[in-house]
Amino acid sequence: MEIYLIRHTTPAIERGTCYGFSDLDVAHTFTEEAARIKQLLPAKPLTVYASPLQRCSKLARFLFEDNFTTDHRLKELNFGDWEMQRWDDLGPDALQAWMDNYVYTRVPGGESYADLYARSLEIFREITARQTDVALVTHHGVIRSLLAHAGNIPLERSFDLRVEYGRMARLHVKDGKVEVLGMNE
Repeated sequence: MEIYLIRHTTPAIERGTCYGFSDLDVAHTFTEEAARIKQLLPAKPLTVYASPLQRCSKLARFLFEDNFTTDHRLKELNFGDWEMQRWDDLGPDALQAWMDNYVYTRVPGGESYADLYARSLEIFREITARQTDVALVTHHGVIRSLLAHAGNIPLERSFDLRVEYGRMARLHVKDGKVEVLGMNE
């Protein structure tokens, strides 16, 4: 079984803004970025799941027409009270308290990285139990957490894993073992 973890294309938002659950549109580069991904997808049928946020559902529709299901567990980290705030405006004390233990510290009104990991792993286990080739059109946090799971990497070290906008990672699952075949394709 192969799993394609597809990160949404560049969002239409000013750099330095905190966002996760916010339903952002895509940047003007969408068609170029999406076409590049489409060329990399296999010709075989895939079962497709996408985050319901428009930056993912638009990409899923471009790549797979209406042949996908949305699932809220594929959303990005919920930054709660910090959503749509400038990182610089949050204050160094608030940011430092979170960064000191970002895996388990919940953002005010939001969730922790461990929360995102738990919901990502929940849908991943459901998907792998079905033993069909799958594409997940989702966000960096979800992809990073699934790559950490696949590579048996502690969550504290998983921020070193990067999948850029409009890129994908590929996983191979066999006999319950998960192998990373590629990143940033």
